[in-house]
Amino acid sequence: MLSIRAARRLRVLCILFCATACATSFAAETPPPDPYASIRSDIEAEIAAGRLTGVSVALVRHGKIVWQEGFGWADREARRPATAHTAFSVASTTKPFTTTALMTLAAAGKLDVDKPANDYLGAEKIVDANGPSRQATLRRLATHSSGLPTFFAMYPEGGDAVQPGIAELVRDYGRLVAPVGERYEYSNLAMGILAEIVARRSQQEFGRYLHDRVLRPLGMDDSFFDTDLSRRKEMAVRYADDGKALPFYLTATPGSGELYASAHDLARFAMLHLGGEGLDASAMILDKAHLNELHRPETVVAPGGFYYGMGWQVLRQPGRAEVLYHGGGQSGVKGEFVLVPSAGVACIVLSNRRGGPSFIEGVRDRMLRTAIPDWQGIPNPPNPPLLPLKPTKNYAGRWAGTMLAQGKRLPVVLSIDDASKGTLSVGNGTPQPIADFGLIDGVVSGESHGDVGSPDTLRERLNQLSLGLKLRGDRMDGEIVAWRKTSESMAMFPYWVELERQPEK
Repeated sequence: MLSIRAARRLRVLCILFCATACATSFAAETPPPDPYASIRSDIEAEIAAGRLTGVSVALVRHGKIVWQEGFGWADREARRPATAHTAFSVASTTKPFTTTALMTLAAAGKLDVDKPANDYLGAEKIVDANGPSRQATLRRLATHSSGLPTFFAMYPEGGDAVQPGIAELVRDYGRLVAPVGERYEYSNLAMGILAEIVARRSQQEFGRYLHDRVLRPLGMDDSFFDTDLSRRKEMAVRYADDGKALPFYLTATPGSGELYASAHDLARFAMLHLGGEGLDASAMILDKAHLNELHRPETVVAPGGFYYGMGWQVLRQPGRAEVLYHGGGQSGVKGEFVLVPSAGVACIVLSNRRGGPSFIEGVRDRMLRTAIPDWQGIPNPPNPPLLPLKPTKNYAGRWAGTMLAQGKRLPVVLSIDDASKGTLSVGNGTPQPIADFGLIDGVVSGESHGDVGSPDTLRERLNQLSLGLKLRGDRMDGEIVAWRKTSESMAMFPYWVELERQPEK
């Protein structure tokens, strides 16, 4: 029999043991800290403050979606919330889908990416100074090195104009503004042409082919091309910077930016391009060799490791892992789509409003740091400096020639004085001063005004002009772009210009 003292001691030990056991059990049941709590809180705060409307995110790690969530409103007026399965307009994040669709046809032997794009077009051809171009291959179009110009146009529902066909755009704008391979020139027109070629070679409307051969095999059930009118009510409404709902609009080049996709579905597309981990064999619509061909850096965007593959932006810098990415941004759209193949990680952030400066990028980087602690972010390509027109004697003088604007030729005069100041006149307009005049990457650049008088510039009431001309001895050629960019409307119409130095009087 225990003594009274021993019994008391045993009781104390039992109490201590039970307390320790309970504490241990409680600790085991306490969930770990939520690594996304602060990100979630900040997104919700931006929406509450009226700076964002709807946001959806997803994070992939080694073949699993480890976080996906929606915030705010897909349609604020209808009180339809945004979720991880909401179909957002992804704008230029469409481009990797267009080139993926193109590559499925290449893998099936139905086209050759190193043959001229003109081989796969109809009567309207891409032309250079000598006529239809043989050097502008599908690969060149896909890597923005074909010499096709920058281009963008919006067609709001119920507006004065309807979306043109690609043949019409090739006729009006399919003039190379630089020799093939001379420089990087981001071209929505090129991507629009590639989508048209996919449609021609597959004998299907592009959106239908994309659905049948890319979206459906990947299980991307929330995603669709905007030509699928039956799913219009599923789209996230786009909002201007002031929070006003924008009318639904199409763009001139669907293959460059008219996919609607959810964050969840983009995570599945990322898994394909990360090598297939997490996907069934039936979802592997391209083998490793064809995926690598899409990802391979082809065109130098800027010094310092910035490249463009086939529909992919590529960052290769010493001391850091390679990054594949392609964001999307236009009126009412801001998206980030980033893959880090060596880590098996992908990040998606979608918004139906552009939001405050760098906020969406900040969400992207914070999400990536939960999976890659030493993630350094994605730097912006360095802006090349504006340099004086040197040597001055090569540029000074009067340059005269013509602009080709939707089938009409207009006189153009560029005058440059010995102080490298210039004026520009288009058509019958009076000479206008050129601001920010100089050389950017060897291209004569500047901002001016003038009335081009083409159907597109008249409809959009454009008079802002940007120069992009290259000196070639006693000639200059390139483009003058009529443009506008606001949170509600964007337009960029490029016109071929050819000038010759005029003799001194």
